[in-house]
Amino acid sequence: MSVQSTRGRRVKAARNNNLLYLYIAVGVIAVIAITALVVLLTRNTTEIKTPTAPVGRTEDGFYYKGNPDAPVKVIAFEDYQCPGCAFFTRNLEPILERDYINTGKVQFIYHELPLTNIHPNALPAAEAARCAGDQGKFWEMHGQLFANQSIWSQLNSPLNTFSGYAGIIGIDRAAFDSCMQAATHREAILAAAQSAAELGVQATPSFSVNGQIVDSNRLFTAIDAALRAAGR
Repeated sequence: MSVQSTRGRRVKAARNNNLLYLYIAVGVIAVIAITALVVLLTRNTTEIKTPTAPVGRTEDGFYYKGNPDAPVKVIAFEDYQCPGCAFFTRNLEPILERDYINTGKVQFIYHELPLTNIHPNALPAAEAARCAGDQGKFWEMHGQLFANQSIWSQLNSPLNTFSGYAGIIGIDRAAFDSCMQAATHREAILAAAQSAAELGVQATPSFSVNGQIVDSNRLFTAIDAALRAAGR
């Protein structure tokens, strides 16, 4: 056997080993990337607080927080995939909750208005909130959806991600998944969207303050005016 042929086999073996190491490295990187993606999709970047004010559902089935006998009723017409709605929920709703809801001045009612023609994930997001509401955690899921809007809004199907949020807020994921798969609340949410349109609501977020439709820029002014009118 020649020295040349032996060297040829050694070079070939070395190349095969290098390819093997490359494949292993790629596999490890892929596993790390998938794990990181799962963590990212279920990550809660904002602390979600449980409301301290009274919570419940109106006679029409809409979730509320605040004193049902409050002098001012604020109905929020929102779309979970609407960036403006997310901004309101993250930045202005805490002020509303601190100064008006928790003090008994305002009953805050959430009225779904999914704009499905431009926000394909808005309807399943609204369903997720209501399915969580079946287990007493509507507002916690509401917070998760808006806190992580930039993540799930980009997905072709956000259902697995919503299921992850269900685990984060501590509800029965199997019951939640069953509710979502059965589209238990879809008809009610579509009816809510229709009723909002009949009231003349054309954009989200919009608000009704004791029957007066305003946008977020005029919300607090309208609330203060309604309180003064009620002698508060």
